[in-house]
Amino acid sequence: GRVLRLKAWPVAHTDNDLTVLDDTSGTLFTGDLLFARHIPVLDGNLRGWLAVLGDLAGVPAQRAVPGHGEISAEWRALIETERQYLERLAGDVRGLIKQGASLASAAERAGQSEKDRWVLFEDYNARNATAAFAELEWE
Repeated sequence: GRVLRLKAWPVAHTDNDLTVLDDTSGTLFTGDLLFARHIPVLDGNLRGWLAVLGDLAGVPAQRAVPGHGEISAEWRALIETERQYLERLAGDVRGLIKQGASLASAAERAGQSEKDRWVLFEDYNARNATAAFAELEWE
């Protein structure tokens, strides 16, 4: 007897992101569109992910279950933290591209100011920077 609202999102974290909203409980299952504490992992499109976050924040939910991390009633604040990382990553990569830096340099340097905010930063940030560089170098 529950109503579940499924939404497929444009390319963001991946090319097949899906959320599920349980109207009865007000719970939003975000999949990997939302990460809590664990650094976001870019498998899709950085610009798309940033665009989707605003719409995701508008979903009428009381709590969210992120793809990684704890259930949160403060999930919109998690979106802003995630947006800050993704915007910093994009800004750093764009700046490095403009300076003529290499992909290897971007992987080493981009996003470093966010290091202390994320679990597994060392495991995934260079990967994210590499994906961002490949996407943004032809803007």
